[in-house]
Amino acid sequence: MTSQQLILRFPEIKDDLHDEPILAQFAETFGGLLQQAENPGACSADYTPGNLYYLKLLGQVRLHMYGLVSKDKVLAHMQDLLDRHAADPEGFAESLLTADSTL
Repeated sequence: MTSQQLILRFPEIKDDLHDEPILAQFAETFGGLLQQAENPGACSADYTPGNLYYLKLLGQVRLHMYGLVSKDKVLAHMQDLLDRHAADPEGFAESLLTADSTL
């Protein structure tokens, strides 16, 4: 996934993040998970894996959209996710799920 595809799929990504190099790396690294990511409904009690991917990967981005989190915090969160993925590429996706999640 490219950063442009990510931006088109998730319009909640504010303009101030569009040209950040880390966004391109984020999109490329997590493209497969981001394709499955789905924003859970406000009344959701049970989260699908797609909901959990959205919450864990894009939760800070969504908060930034509302002005509740700074751009710097979003970029640091993205870097942390990239670092965690680099440390354990095979187990990363599973680390985003809860114990009772089913794929």
